Amino acid sequence: MRFLVTPTFTEKMASIPSDGISDISHVLNLIKEVDKNDLINGSCGLEVRVLDSDILIIRRKKYRIYASIGSDENGEYILLLDVVFDGGESLSQSRFFATKDPRTNSMLDPNRNMTIDPRRNMTIDPNRNMTIDPNRNMAIDPRRNMTIDPRRNMTIDPNRNMTIDPRRNMTIDPNRNMTIDPRRNRFYGGPYLYSQALEQEGFIVRANDQISLIFDQSVRFKNFIVYCKNGSKNGNVFDLSGSWVGFVVPTQSDVLLRFDTAGQWKGIIV
Repeated sequence: MRFLVTPTFTEKMASIPSDGISDISHVLNLIKEVDKNDLINGSCGLEVRVLDSDILIIRRKKYRIYASIGSDENGEYILLLDVVFDGGESLSQSRFFATKDPRTNSMLDPNRNMTIDPRRNMTIDPNRNMTIDPNRNMAIDPRRNMTIDPRRNMTIDPNRNMTIDPRRNMTIDPNRNMTIDPRRNRFYGGPYLYSQALEQEGFIVRANDQISLIFDQSVRFKNFIVYCKNGSKNGNVFDLSGSWVGFVVPTQSDVLLRFDTAGQWKGIIV
């Protein structure tokens, strides 16, 4: 069977040690020699678990590969979605592996790249660019735009919409879904919250196209981001009671800048 890979899978493979590469290569070589039925029923020698009609988990020693099966004009294929290191016990560490790390990649570090530094680039500084300042642009101000205020729009409020609440939806809860828990999945990769000094302060789990959940380093649900519209990267940050506590501004790279409600720069998300 043919296999395809997602960008996430490719990024994770770049960080896997040589023994892990060997284990995963063994899986890929077997996949190429079998058909869909042999793969699903495990007769090919792989340990396979079917989560639902779309998702498979293929296990090899300490690694789990998440995949889905599809078809196109060339026949059936397996899409490799993610790879997870199943290390058993949770890791206790203050810094998790990042696929896009501003501490080692100068292009993602505002202190070394002026194009993403609001102190040196006025277009991404809400104090000098009113279009990205919720205090002066009512379209992105949750106090004046009820569609982006979780207290007035229940669809974006985790307290009233269980699909975006990690306390009631285990698929977006890193405490119950190890694939999105950087303590147990060493190759989770981010996005992470960083201070201006580039210390990790938490990580992001996407609930849907408009909502991202913020967890601290101990995997406690702390805040959530409501993007101003689906597909937008301008967003507002709320605490769990729905109070507005800050906002995020996109840059031309993969970096989001974090500000408090007064427009003071607090750090980045990448």
